[in-house]
Amino acid sequence: MAHTMQGRMSEDACQSCDEWNSRMPESKTITLFIVGDRFDAFADQTSAVTVSRFIDRLRAGVYRSTADSNALVLAEGQGVTAYDWDRIQEELTRCDSPERTVIERSPRGRPGNHTETHKHRESNVLIAGLTRHSETSFRASLRLHNDQEMQLDHQASHVQGMVVLEAARQMYVAVCERYHTCRWPEHRYSHVFDRLETSFRNFLFPLEASIDGEVLQADLSDPDLLVFDIEVTFRQAALHAATVRMTGTALPSAVMAHKERRGAVRAVRHALKRVPAPPELAVAE
Repeated sequence: MAHTMQGRMSEDACQSCDEWNSRMPESKTITLFIVGDRFDAFADQTSAVTVSRFIDRLRAGVYRSTADSNALVLAEGQGVTAYDWDRIQEELTRCDSPERTVIERSPRGRPGNHTETHKHRESNVLIAGLTRHSETSFRASLRLHNDQEMQLDHQASHVQGMVVLEAARQMYVAVCERYHTCRWPEHRYSHVFDRLETSFRNFLFPLEASIDGEVLQADLSDPDLLVFDIEVTFRQAALHAATVRMTGTALPSAVMAHKERRGAVRAVRHALKRVPAPPELAVAE
C-alpha cells in the first residue's frame, strides 16, 4: 500500500514537473499560495499547494529552472505554521530551486490570546491582529491553524460555517475583553449569548479574510451585568462572505459558575427521575 501511494506521488510530481517546465519561459515569476495539509481539497481545485505536496515537488525537481532570472514567490495561505516554513526553507536550501525564491509571510498579526478568545489551545484561536479603528469599530484577520478542531473532519474545500460562527464569537469576546471588561480588573467575566443572527452570502476559503466588528451597544452601567450588541462581518476577495450579529451579557465568572452549578444539579435530578427502575425492584414494589 505504501509503495503504491509513493508511486502515485512520484507520478504526480513528474506530471507537475512537466507542466512547470512547459510553461516556464526564459524569465518569469510564479506565485504559489502555500496552505496547510488540512486544506488539500482546496488545493486540488486551485493553483494553491499544500505544505507536504510542495516539499514532495521540490524533492522531485518540479520547480528546477535553468534560467537564473526565474523567481518563485511563496505566499502564505491558511494553516501554515512556523514549523512548516522551517521545513520548506530547509528543502529550498537542499534542492535545486529557482535562483530567486521569496517567501511572503501573512501580515495577519499576532493571534488572540487565551483571555481574549476563551480558548485553551492555540490551534483553536481563529482571530489575529485585532485593532481598534474608531470608538465602535474593530478589525481582525481570520486565522486558521492546520489542526483547528472544527477542520479535523471536514470534507469541502471551503471553510465550514461553524468555523465562521466560532470566529465571530471569538471576535465578540475579544472586543469585549480588551476594550470594555478590562475596566474592572478585579473581575473575570463569562459571556452568555441571548441571540445570534447569521447570514451567509459567499464561501470563505483558506486564504486571507478580514473580520470587522461593530459595537452597536455597550451598556456598562452595571459591572455585574454588562450588555453588548455586536455585529461581525467577514470579507474575502472584495466579497461580503457572512454577517453574525450577537447580543449577550457579561457577568462575573463566580456568578456564572453558581448559575451553571444550579442548572446542572437540576438537569441531573430531572434525568434521574426518567431512568427506569431495575425489573426486580419494580416487581418487589
